[in-house]
Formats: sequence, C-alpha cells, structure tokens
Amino acid sequence: MKAKQPLRLIVSTGRLLTGLLVASVFAGCSSTGELVSATVATAPQQHIDMALSGDALVVDLQAVSVEPAGQLLDLTPAMQRFAERSVAGRRHQDQKVEALHKALLLPESAGGMNIRYQSAATHSPRDSFRLREANCLGFSLLFVSLARHVGLDAQVNDVTIPPTWNLSDNRVQFMRHVNTRVDLKFSRDDMIIDLDMENYRSYYPQRAIDDNVAIAQFYNNRAMVLPANRDTLATRFVYLQRALSQAPEQSYLWNNMAALYSREGHFELAEALYLRALELNPEDLTAILNLSELYRYTGQHSLHRQLSELASRHRDRNPYYQYLLASELFDDASYELAAVKIETAIRRQPYEKRFYRLAADIYQSLGDESKHRYAISQL
Repeated sequence: MKAKQPLRLIVSTGRLLTGLLVASVFAGCSSTGELVSATVATAPQQHIDMALSGDALVVDLQAVSVEPAGQLLDLTPAMQRFAERSVAGRRHQDQKVEALHKALLLPESAGGMNIRYQSAATHSPRDSFRLREANCLGFSLLFVSLARHVGLDAQVNDVTIPPTWNLSDNRVQFMRHVNTRVDLKFSRDDMIIDLDMENYRSYYPQRAIDDNVAIAQFYNNRAMVLPANRDTLATRFVYLQRALSQAPEQSYLWNNMAALYSREGHFELAEALYLRALELNPEDLTAILNLSELYRYTGQHSLHRQLSELASRHRDRNPYYQYLLASELFDDASYELAAVKIETAIRRQPYEKRFYRLAADIYQSLGDESKHRYAISQL
C-alpha cells in the first residue's frame, strides 16, 4: 500500500492568537540552525529554477490575473476623502493616528467604517475599504495607505507572536501576525495600531518591514486561502511566484512553494525548495518539519530521523510548548509535573501573564500557598 501523502505545514498571516512560539537559542550550546546546516545539502540551482518557472506543473499560468504590486497601496478618491475627513482638526500626529484608527473601527452610526475582522480576508486596501472587512494583514495595509495619505510615516510591523496552528485540507497552517507602526516625528516613541489591541503585547519581538515584504505576505496569503486542488493550482503558484519575486529572502515563502510542489508529487523540486528555505533560515521550524516528513515519505529514513530530532530540540526550548505541556498535565491532574513545565516556561518568558494564571491554578491544586500567592501577584 502506498504511504499517505506527507502532511505539510504552510505559513500565512492571520490574527493574534495563542499557540506556539519559536524560542531563541540559548548561549553555550549548538544552535538548531548550526545543526540543520550540518545535516542538509545545498539546494540544486537547476531544481530551484525549474520550480520557479512552473513548467513541471503543466498549467496555464497566462490565464491568472493578480493585483500589480506597484498599485496595491493606491487609494481611490473616496478613500482619500475619508482619510482627510478622519483627521481634520487634529494638529498632532498622535491625535491623527488615534482619529484614523477610531474612524476605521467605529460603527457606522458613530460615523465610522465598522471594519470587521475576518481571518481569510486578505484584501487590498481598496477592497478592505469597500467590503468593510479585513484580517490583520489587510487592515495593516489599509491603515498604512490611509495614514501615508495624511502625512503619517506608517509601516507594516511584523510581530513574532505565539502563533496559532489551523488544520485544513491536509495542511497545517502556521499563522503569523502583523500590525502597523507609526513613527512620530517629534517623539522618541512609535505608535502601534493593531486590529486586536486587547491581545497585543508590547514585549513580543517585532520590527517594521518594508513594502516589498508586506506585499509578499499579501500574495502569500492570497495563495494560502485557496483550497489546495488542481483547479486552483495555477493561481496558487502565480501568487507564490509573485511573493518570492517581492521578498526572496523570506524562508517561509520557499516553504510554502515547496508544500505546493510536494502536494503535486514533485518531491525532488519540493526538496530543493525546502533546502533553499533552510539556507535562508536554518531555524525555520516549519521547513525543518516539512523536509523531515518528505524524507520519511520518500524512504530517506536517516535524514528523517535527524531532522525530527532537531525539530524536537527546537520545540522543547519553546516556552509556549512548555506551557502547552503544563496545561495538558494539569488537565490530567499531574500537578507536580505540570509545575515543572510551567516553571520552565516562566523562566524562558517571564512576562507572559497567561503562564502565571496557569501556575496559580497548579499551585492551588498542590496546596502550595506561597507559590500560589506569588503567581497571583504577577497578574
């Protein structure tokens, strides 16, 4: 019996939710990246070129129409008037940022646009404005384009969050998050605008990204939201091809292109694309896991085992993974083991309040009043 097709992990930009965070590597021991680099081969360039051409897929790429990158952030006259009206009478930049944010989110009865969150709604700014819905990336692109029109220095801000994983169509979707960063000219502080400010944490690692990377995320999301079947293959490929042309240094884009080829049975090309992802970022956990699964499926068991072990080490250093284990142990009434896991998580990420909430429950179940009081004091 033929082995089941390997499960593929793909990456898209959705919303801020709880989940697993790839942890930093501790000093004093070999990094996962160094070990991966020593384990895997270099991607053959001829296979990369073949994959990027799309010739092996045997689909009509000319029939696919995508939004031009150079026009993606353009505004309609109605959007320009909305931006100007929203900030009218505000003298200071921080006031303009707040006014524009409120105008987008307030209900129509209060004069706002009532932009609604929709996880799959990676729209262009024009479509987000017209449809009044967006996910975090769509909202960020919309805010950036409107803010720039009224003289604000706004950029999309990439946030390393505890991501969520969704299972759909034999694909595990690893969700990223972005919001908007506005550079206030007369202040040392920047302002952060998020579609979900309640769940945003200022201590999450983050950095402003240039428009090319943000537009690459847009194209990537448009590919990922489509069902993975032959009817959508040409469109998914073209979107990923455009994404890579915008930001070829982003490892997750190579991972997603590889997942497309793996699903179609082009394992040699998929392997080359996963290898390119790991050349760019040897600590890309999704690419490590996907390549390991590909080696298992194609019978390369030694490489499969090596990469699986590296992925496990990488995951075990993850404070959010330790938190997940602690939660499961707590549910099983294994309170002492749960305490060990949650204390490990807290040592590695001492600012995460949800860790202390679980710790308080664990210590209460153990009858440790001193530790219970301390955990409560951190909330």
